Amino acid sequence: MKLSVAYTFEPGIIPLLAAFPEVKELYGKLSRDIIGGGRSTITLRPTTHRALASSVAQAHRHGLSFNYLINGASLYGMEQTRRGQAAIRRQLDMLAGIGVDAVTVASPYLLRLVKKQYPSFKVRVGVFALVDTPLKVRQWEAMGADTICVSAIACNRDFEKLDNLKRASKGELQLIVNASCLLGCCYEPTHMHLLTQSSMRRGGRRGFCLDYCFLNCSSAKLKDPTLFLRATWIRPEDLHLYEEIGFHSFKIVERSCPGDLLLKRVAAYARRSFSGNLLEIAGPVAQIKREQGTPMSQRMRMIGTMLRPWYVKISTLLEMKRYAEAAIPHEYDKGKAPVYIENAALEGFVEGMRNRKCSGLDCTLCGYCESKAKEAVSIDESYRAGTLARAEKLDRGLVTSSHWLSGRRPRS
Repeated sequence: MKLSVAYTFEPGIIPLLAAFPEVKELYGKLSRDIIGGGRSTITLRPTTHRALASSVAQAHRHGLSFNYLINGASLYGMEQTRRGQAAIRRQLDMLAGIGVDAVTVASPYLLRLVKKQYPSFKVRVGVFALVDTPLKVRQWEAMGADTICVSAIACNRDFEKLDNLKRASKGELQLIVNASCLLGCCYEPTHMHLLTQSSMRRGGRRGFCLDYCFLNCSSAKLKDPTLFLRATWIRPEDLHLYEEIGFHSFKIVERSCPGDLLLKRVAAYARRSFSGNLLEIAGPVAQIKREQGTPMSQRMRMIGTMLRPWYVKISTLLEMKRYAEAAIPHEYDKGKAPVYIENAALEGFVEGMRNRKCSGLDCTLCGYCESKAKEAVSIDESYRAGTLARAEKLDRGLVTSSHWLSGRRPRS
């Protein structure tokens, strides 16, 4: 088993991660750069080029490789201009200069450019490339991809599809094990672009992100607890089901994860066992509160980035902040956590999905996940009601435009 682990730029964390022999690679990036990536700047620790160079060197001293993410969902045309080309090349020159071992891309053009001009880099293909068919696997590998992280949303619970992908591949395929996205989510492409634009240094939204995609999926799970199980996570105890197909490279998220929680996640997958609330190792996470150990600099930057009344009403931003603080778990213990998913109660659950070949079934007619959710998922009803009330208010403002415009009523 090979683990590729999110790097959070938290001081002292590299030696602790390197202590796990299963951890072979760290992946990360500056909190904002020319290409952008898969996490909004406001959820990440502020970073500098010097800190990045120091981190790469420290990773090497501890026997770990460093994978830098140039995995934005789109280049938004920058590759078609002289200025854009110069910016891309400066970024890649900098990464080569500090000894980065690999880069992750979502653009075929970037993969080809890197392979031609920076042959020392290994190139990973990230989930934003939406690789979910044997044809896509072959195309990416023909262009020189060394590793492909296949789409978790389309593939993680479809064992027949995963088997076909592995048979088509001559290289290494990778799976994200602890994301909690909804299977078949129609918001996926939109969310990728929102996150990319909110982590670009130039253009985009300069760090700003009104994440209505997160609003949708988090509230949907509270309305229908079955969706907590009908998600993309892979339990540590179920890794063997994927290894039997031929998958041995696994990716652990998040780059916005507090260090102690990230280490707990790595430990669970390294030992293939976890006891407690599944959300602790496979739930959304972002350091947005002081009690989570979020640095003052990050919290101040978050305020400066999000308080933009010329974008969105301040009242809306404050309401979105309160919703995010409620919806993103930061309490996991039984009796305290507003949402608790008993990991032990899910023994055999994913194997049952495999045997049912869920990709071809209508979930409204099956009932398998619903019965398991009744056994494994507990939600505090007062928390559910209060959080859903906030969500419904925010969602109403999205479709009536009241978050942006005053005195406008929807047409009849």
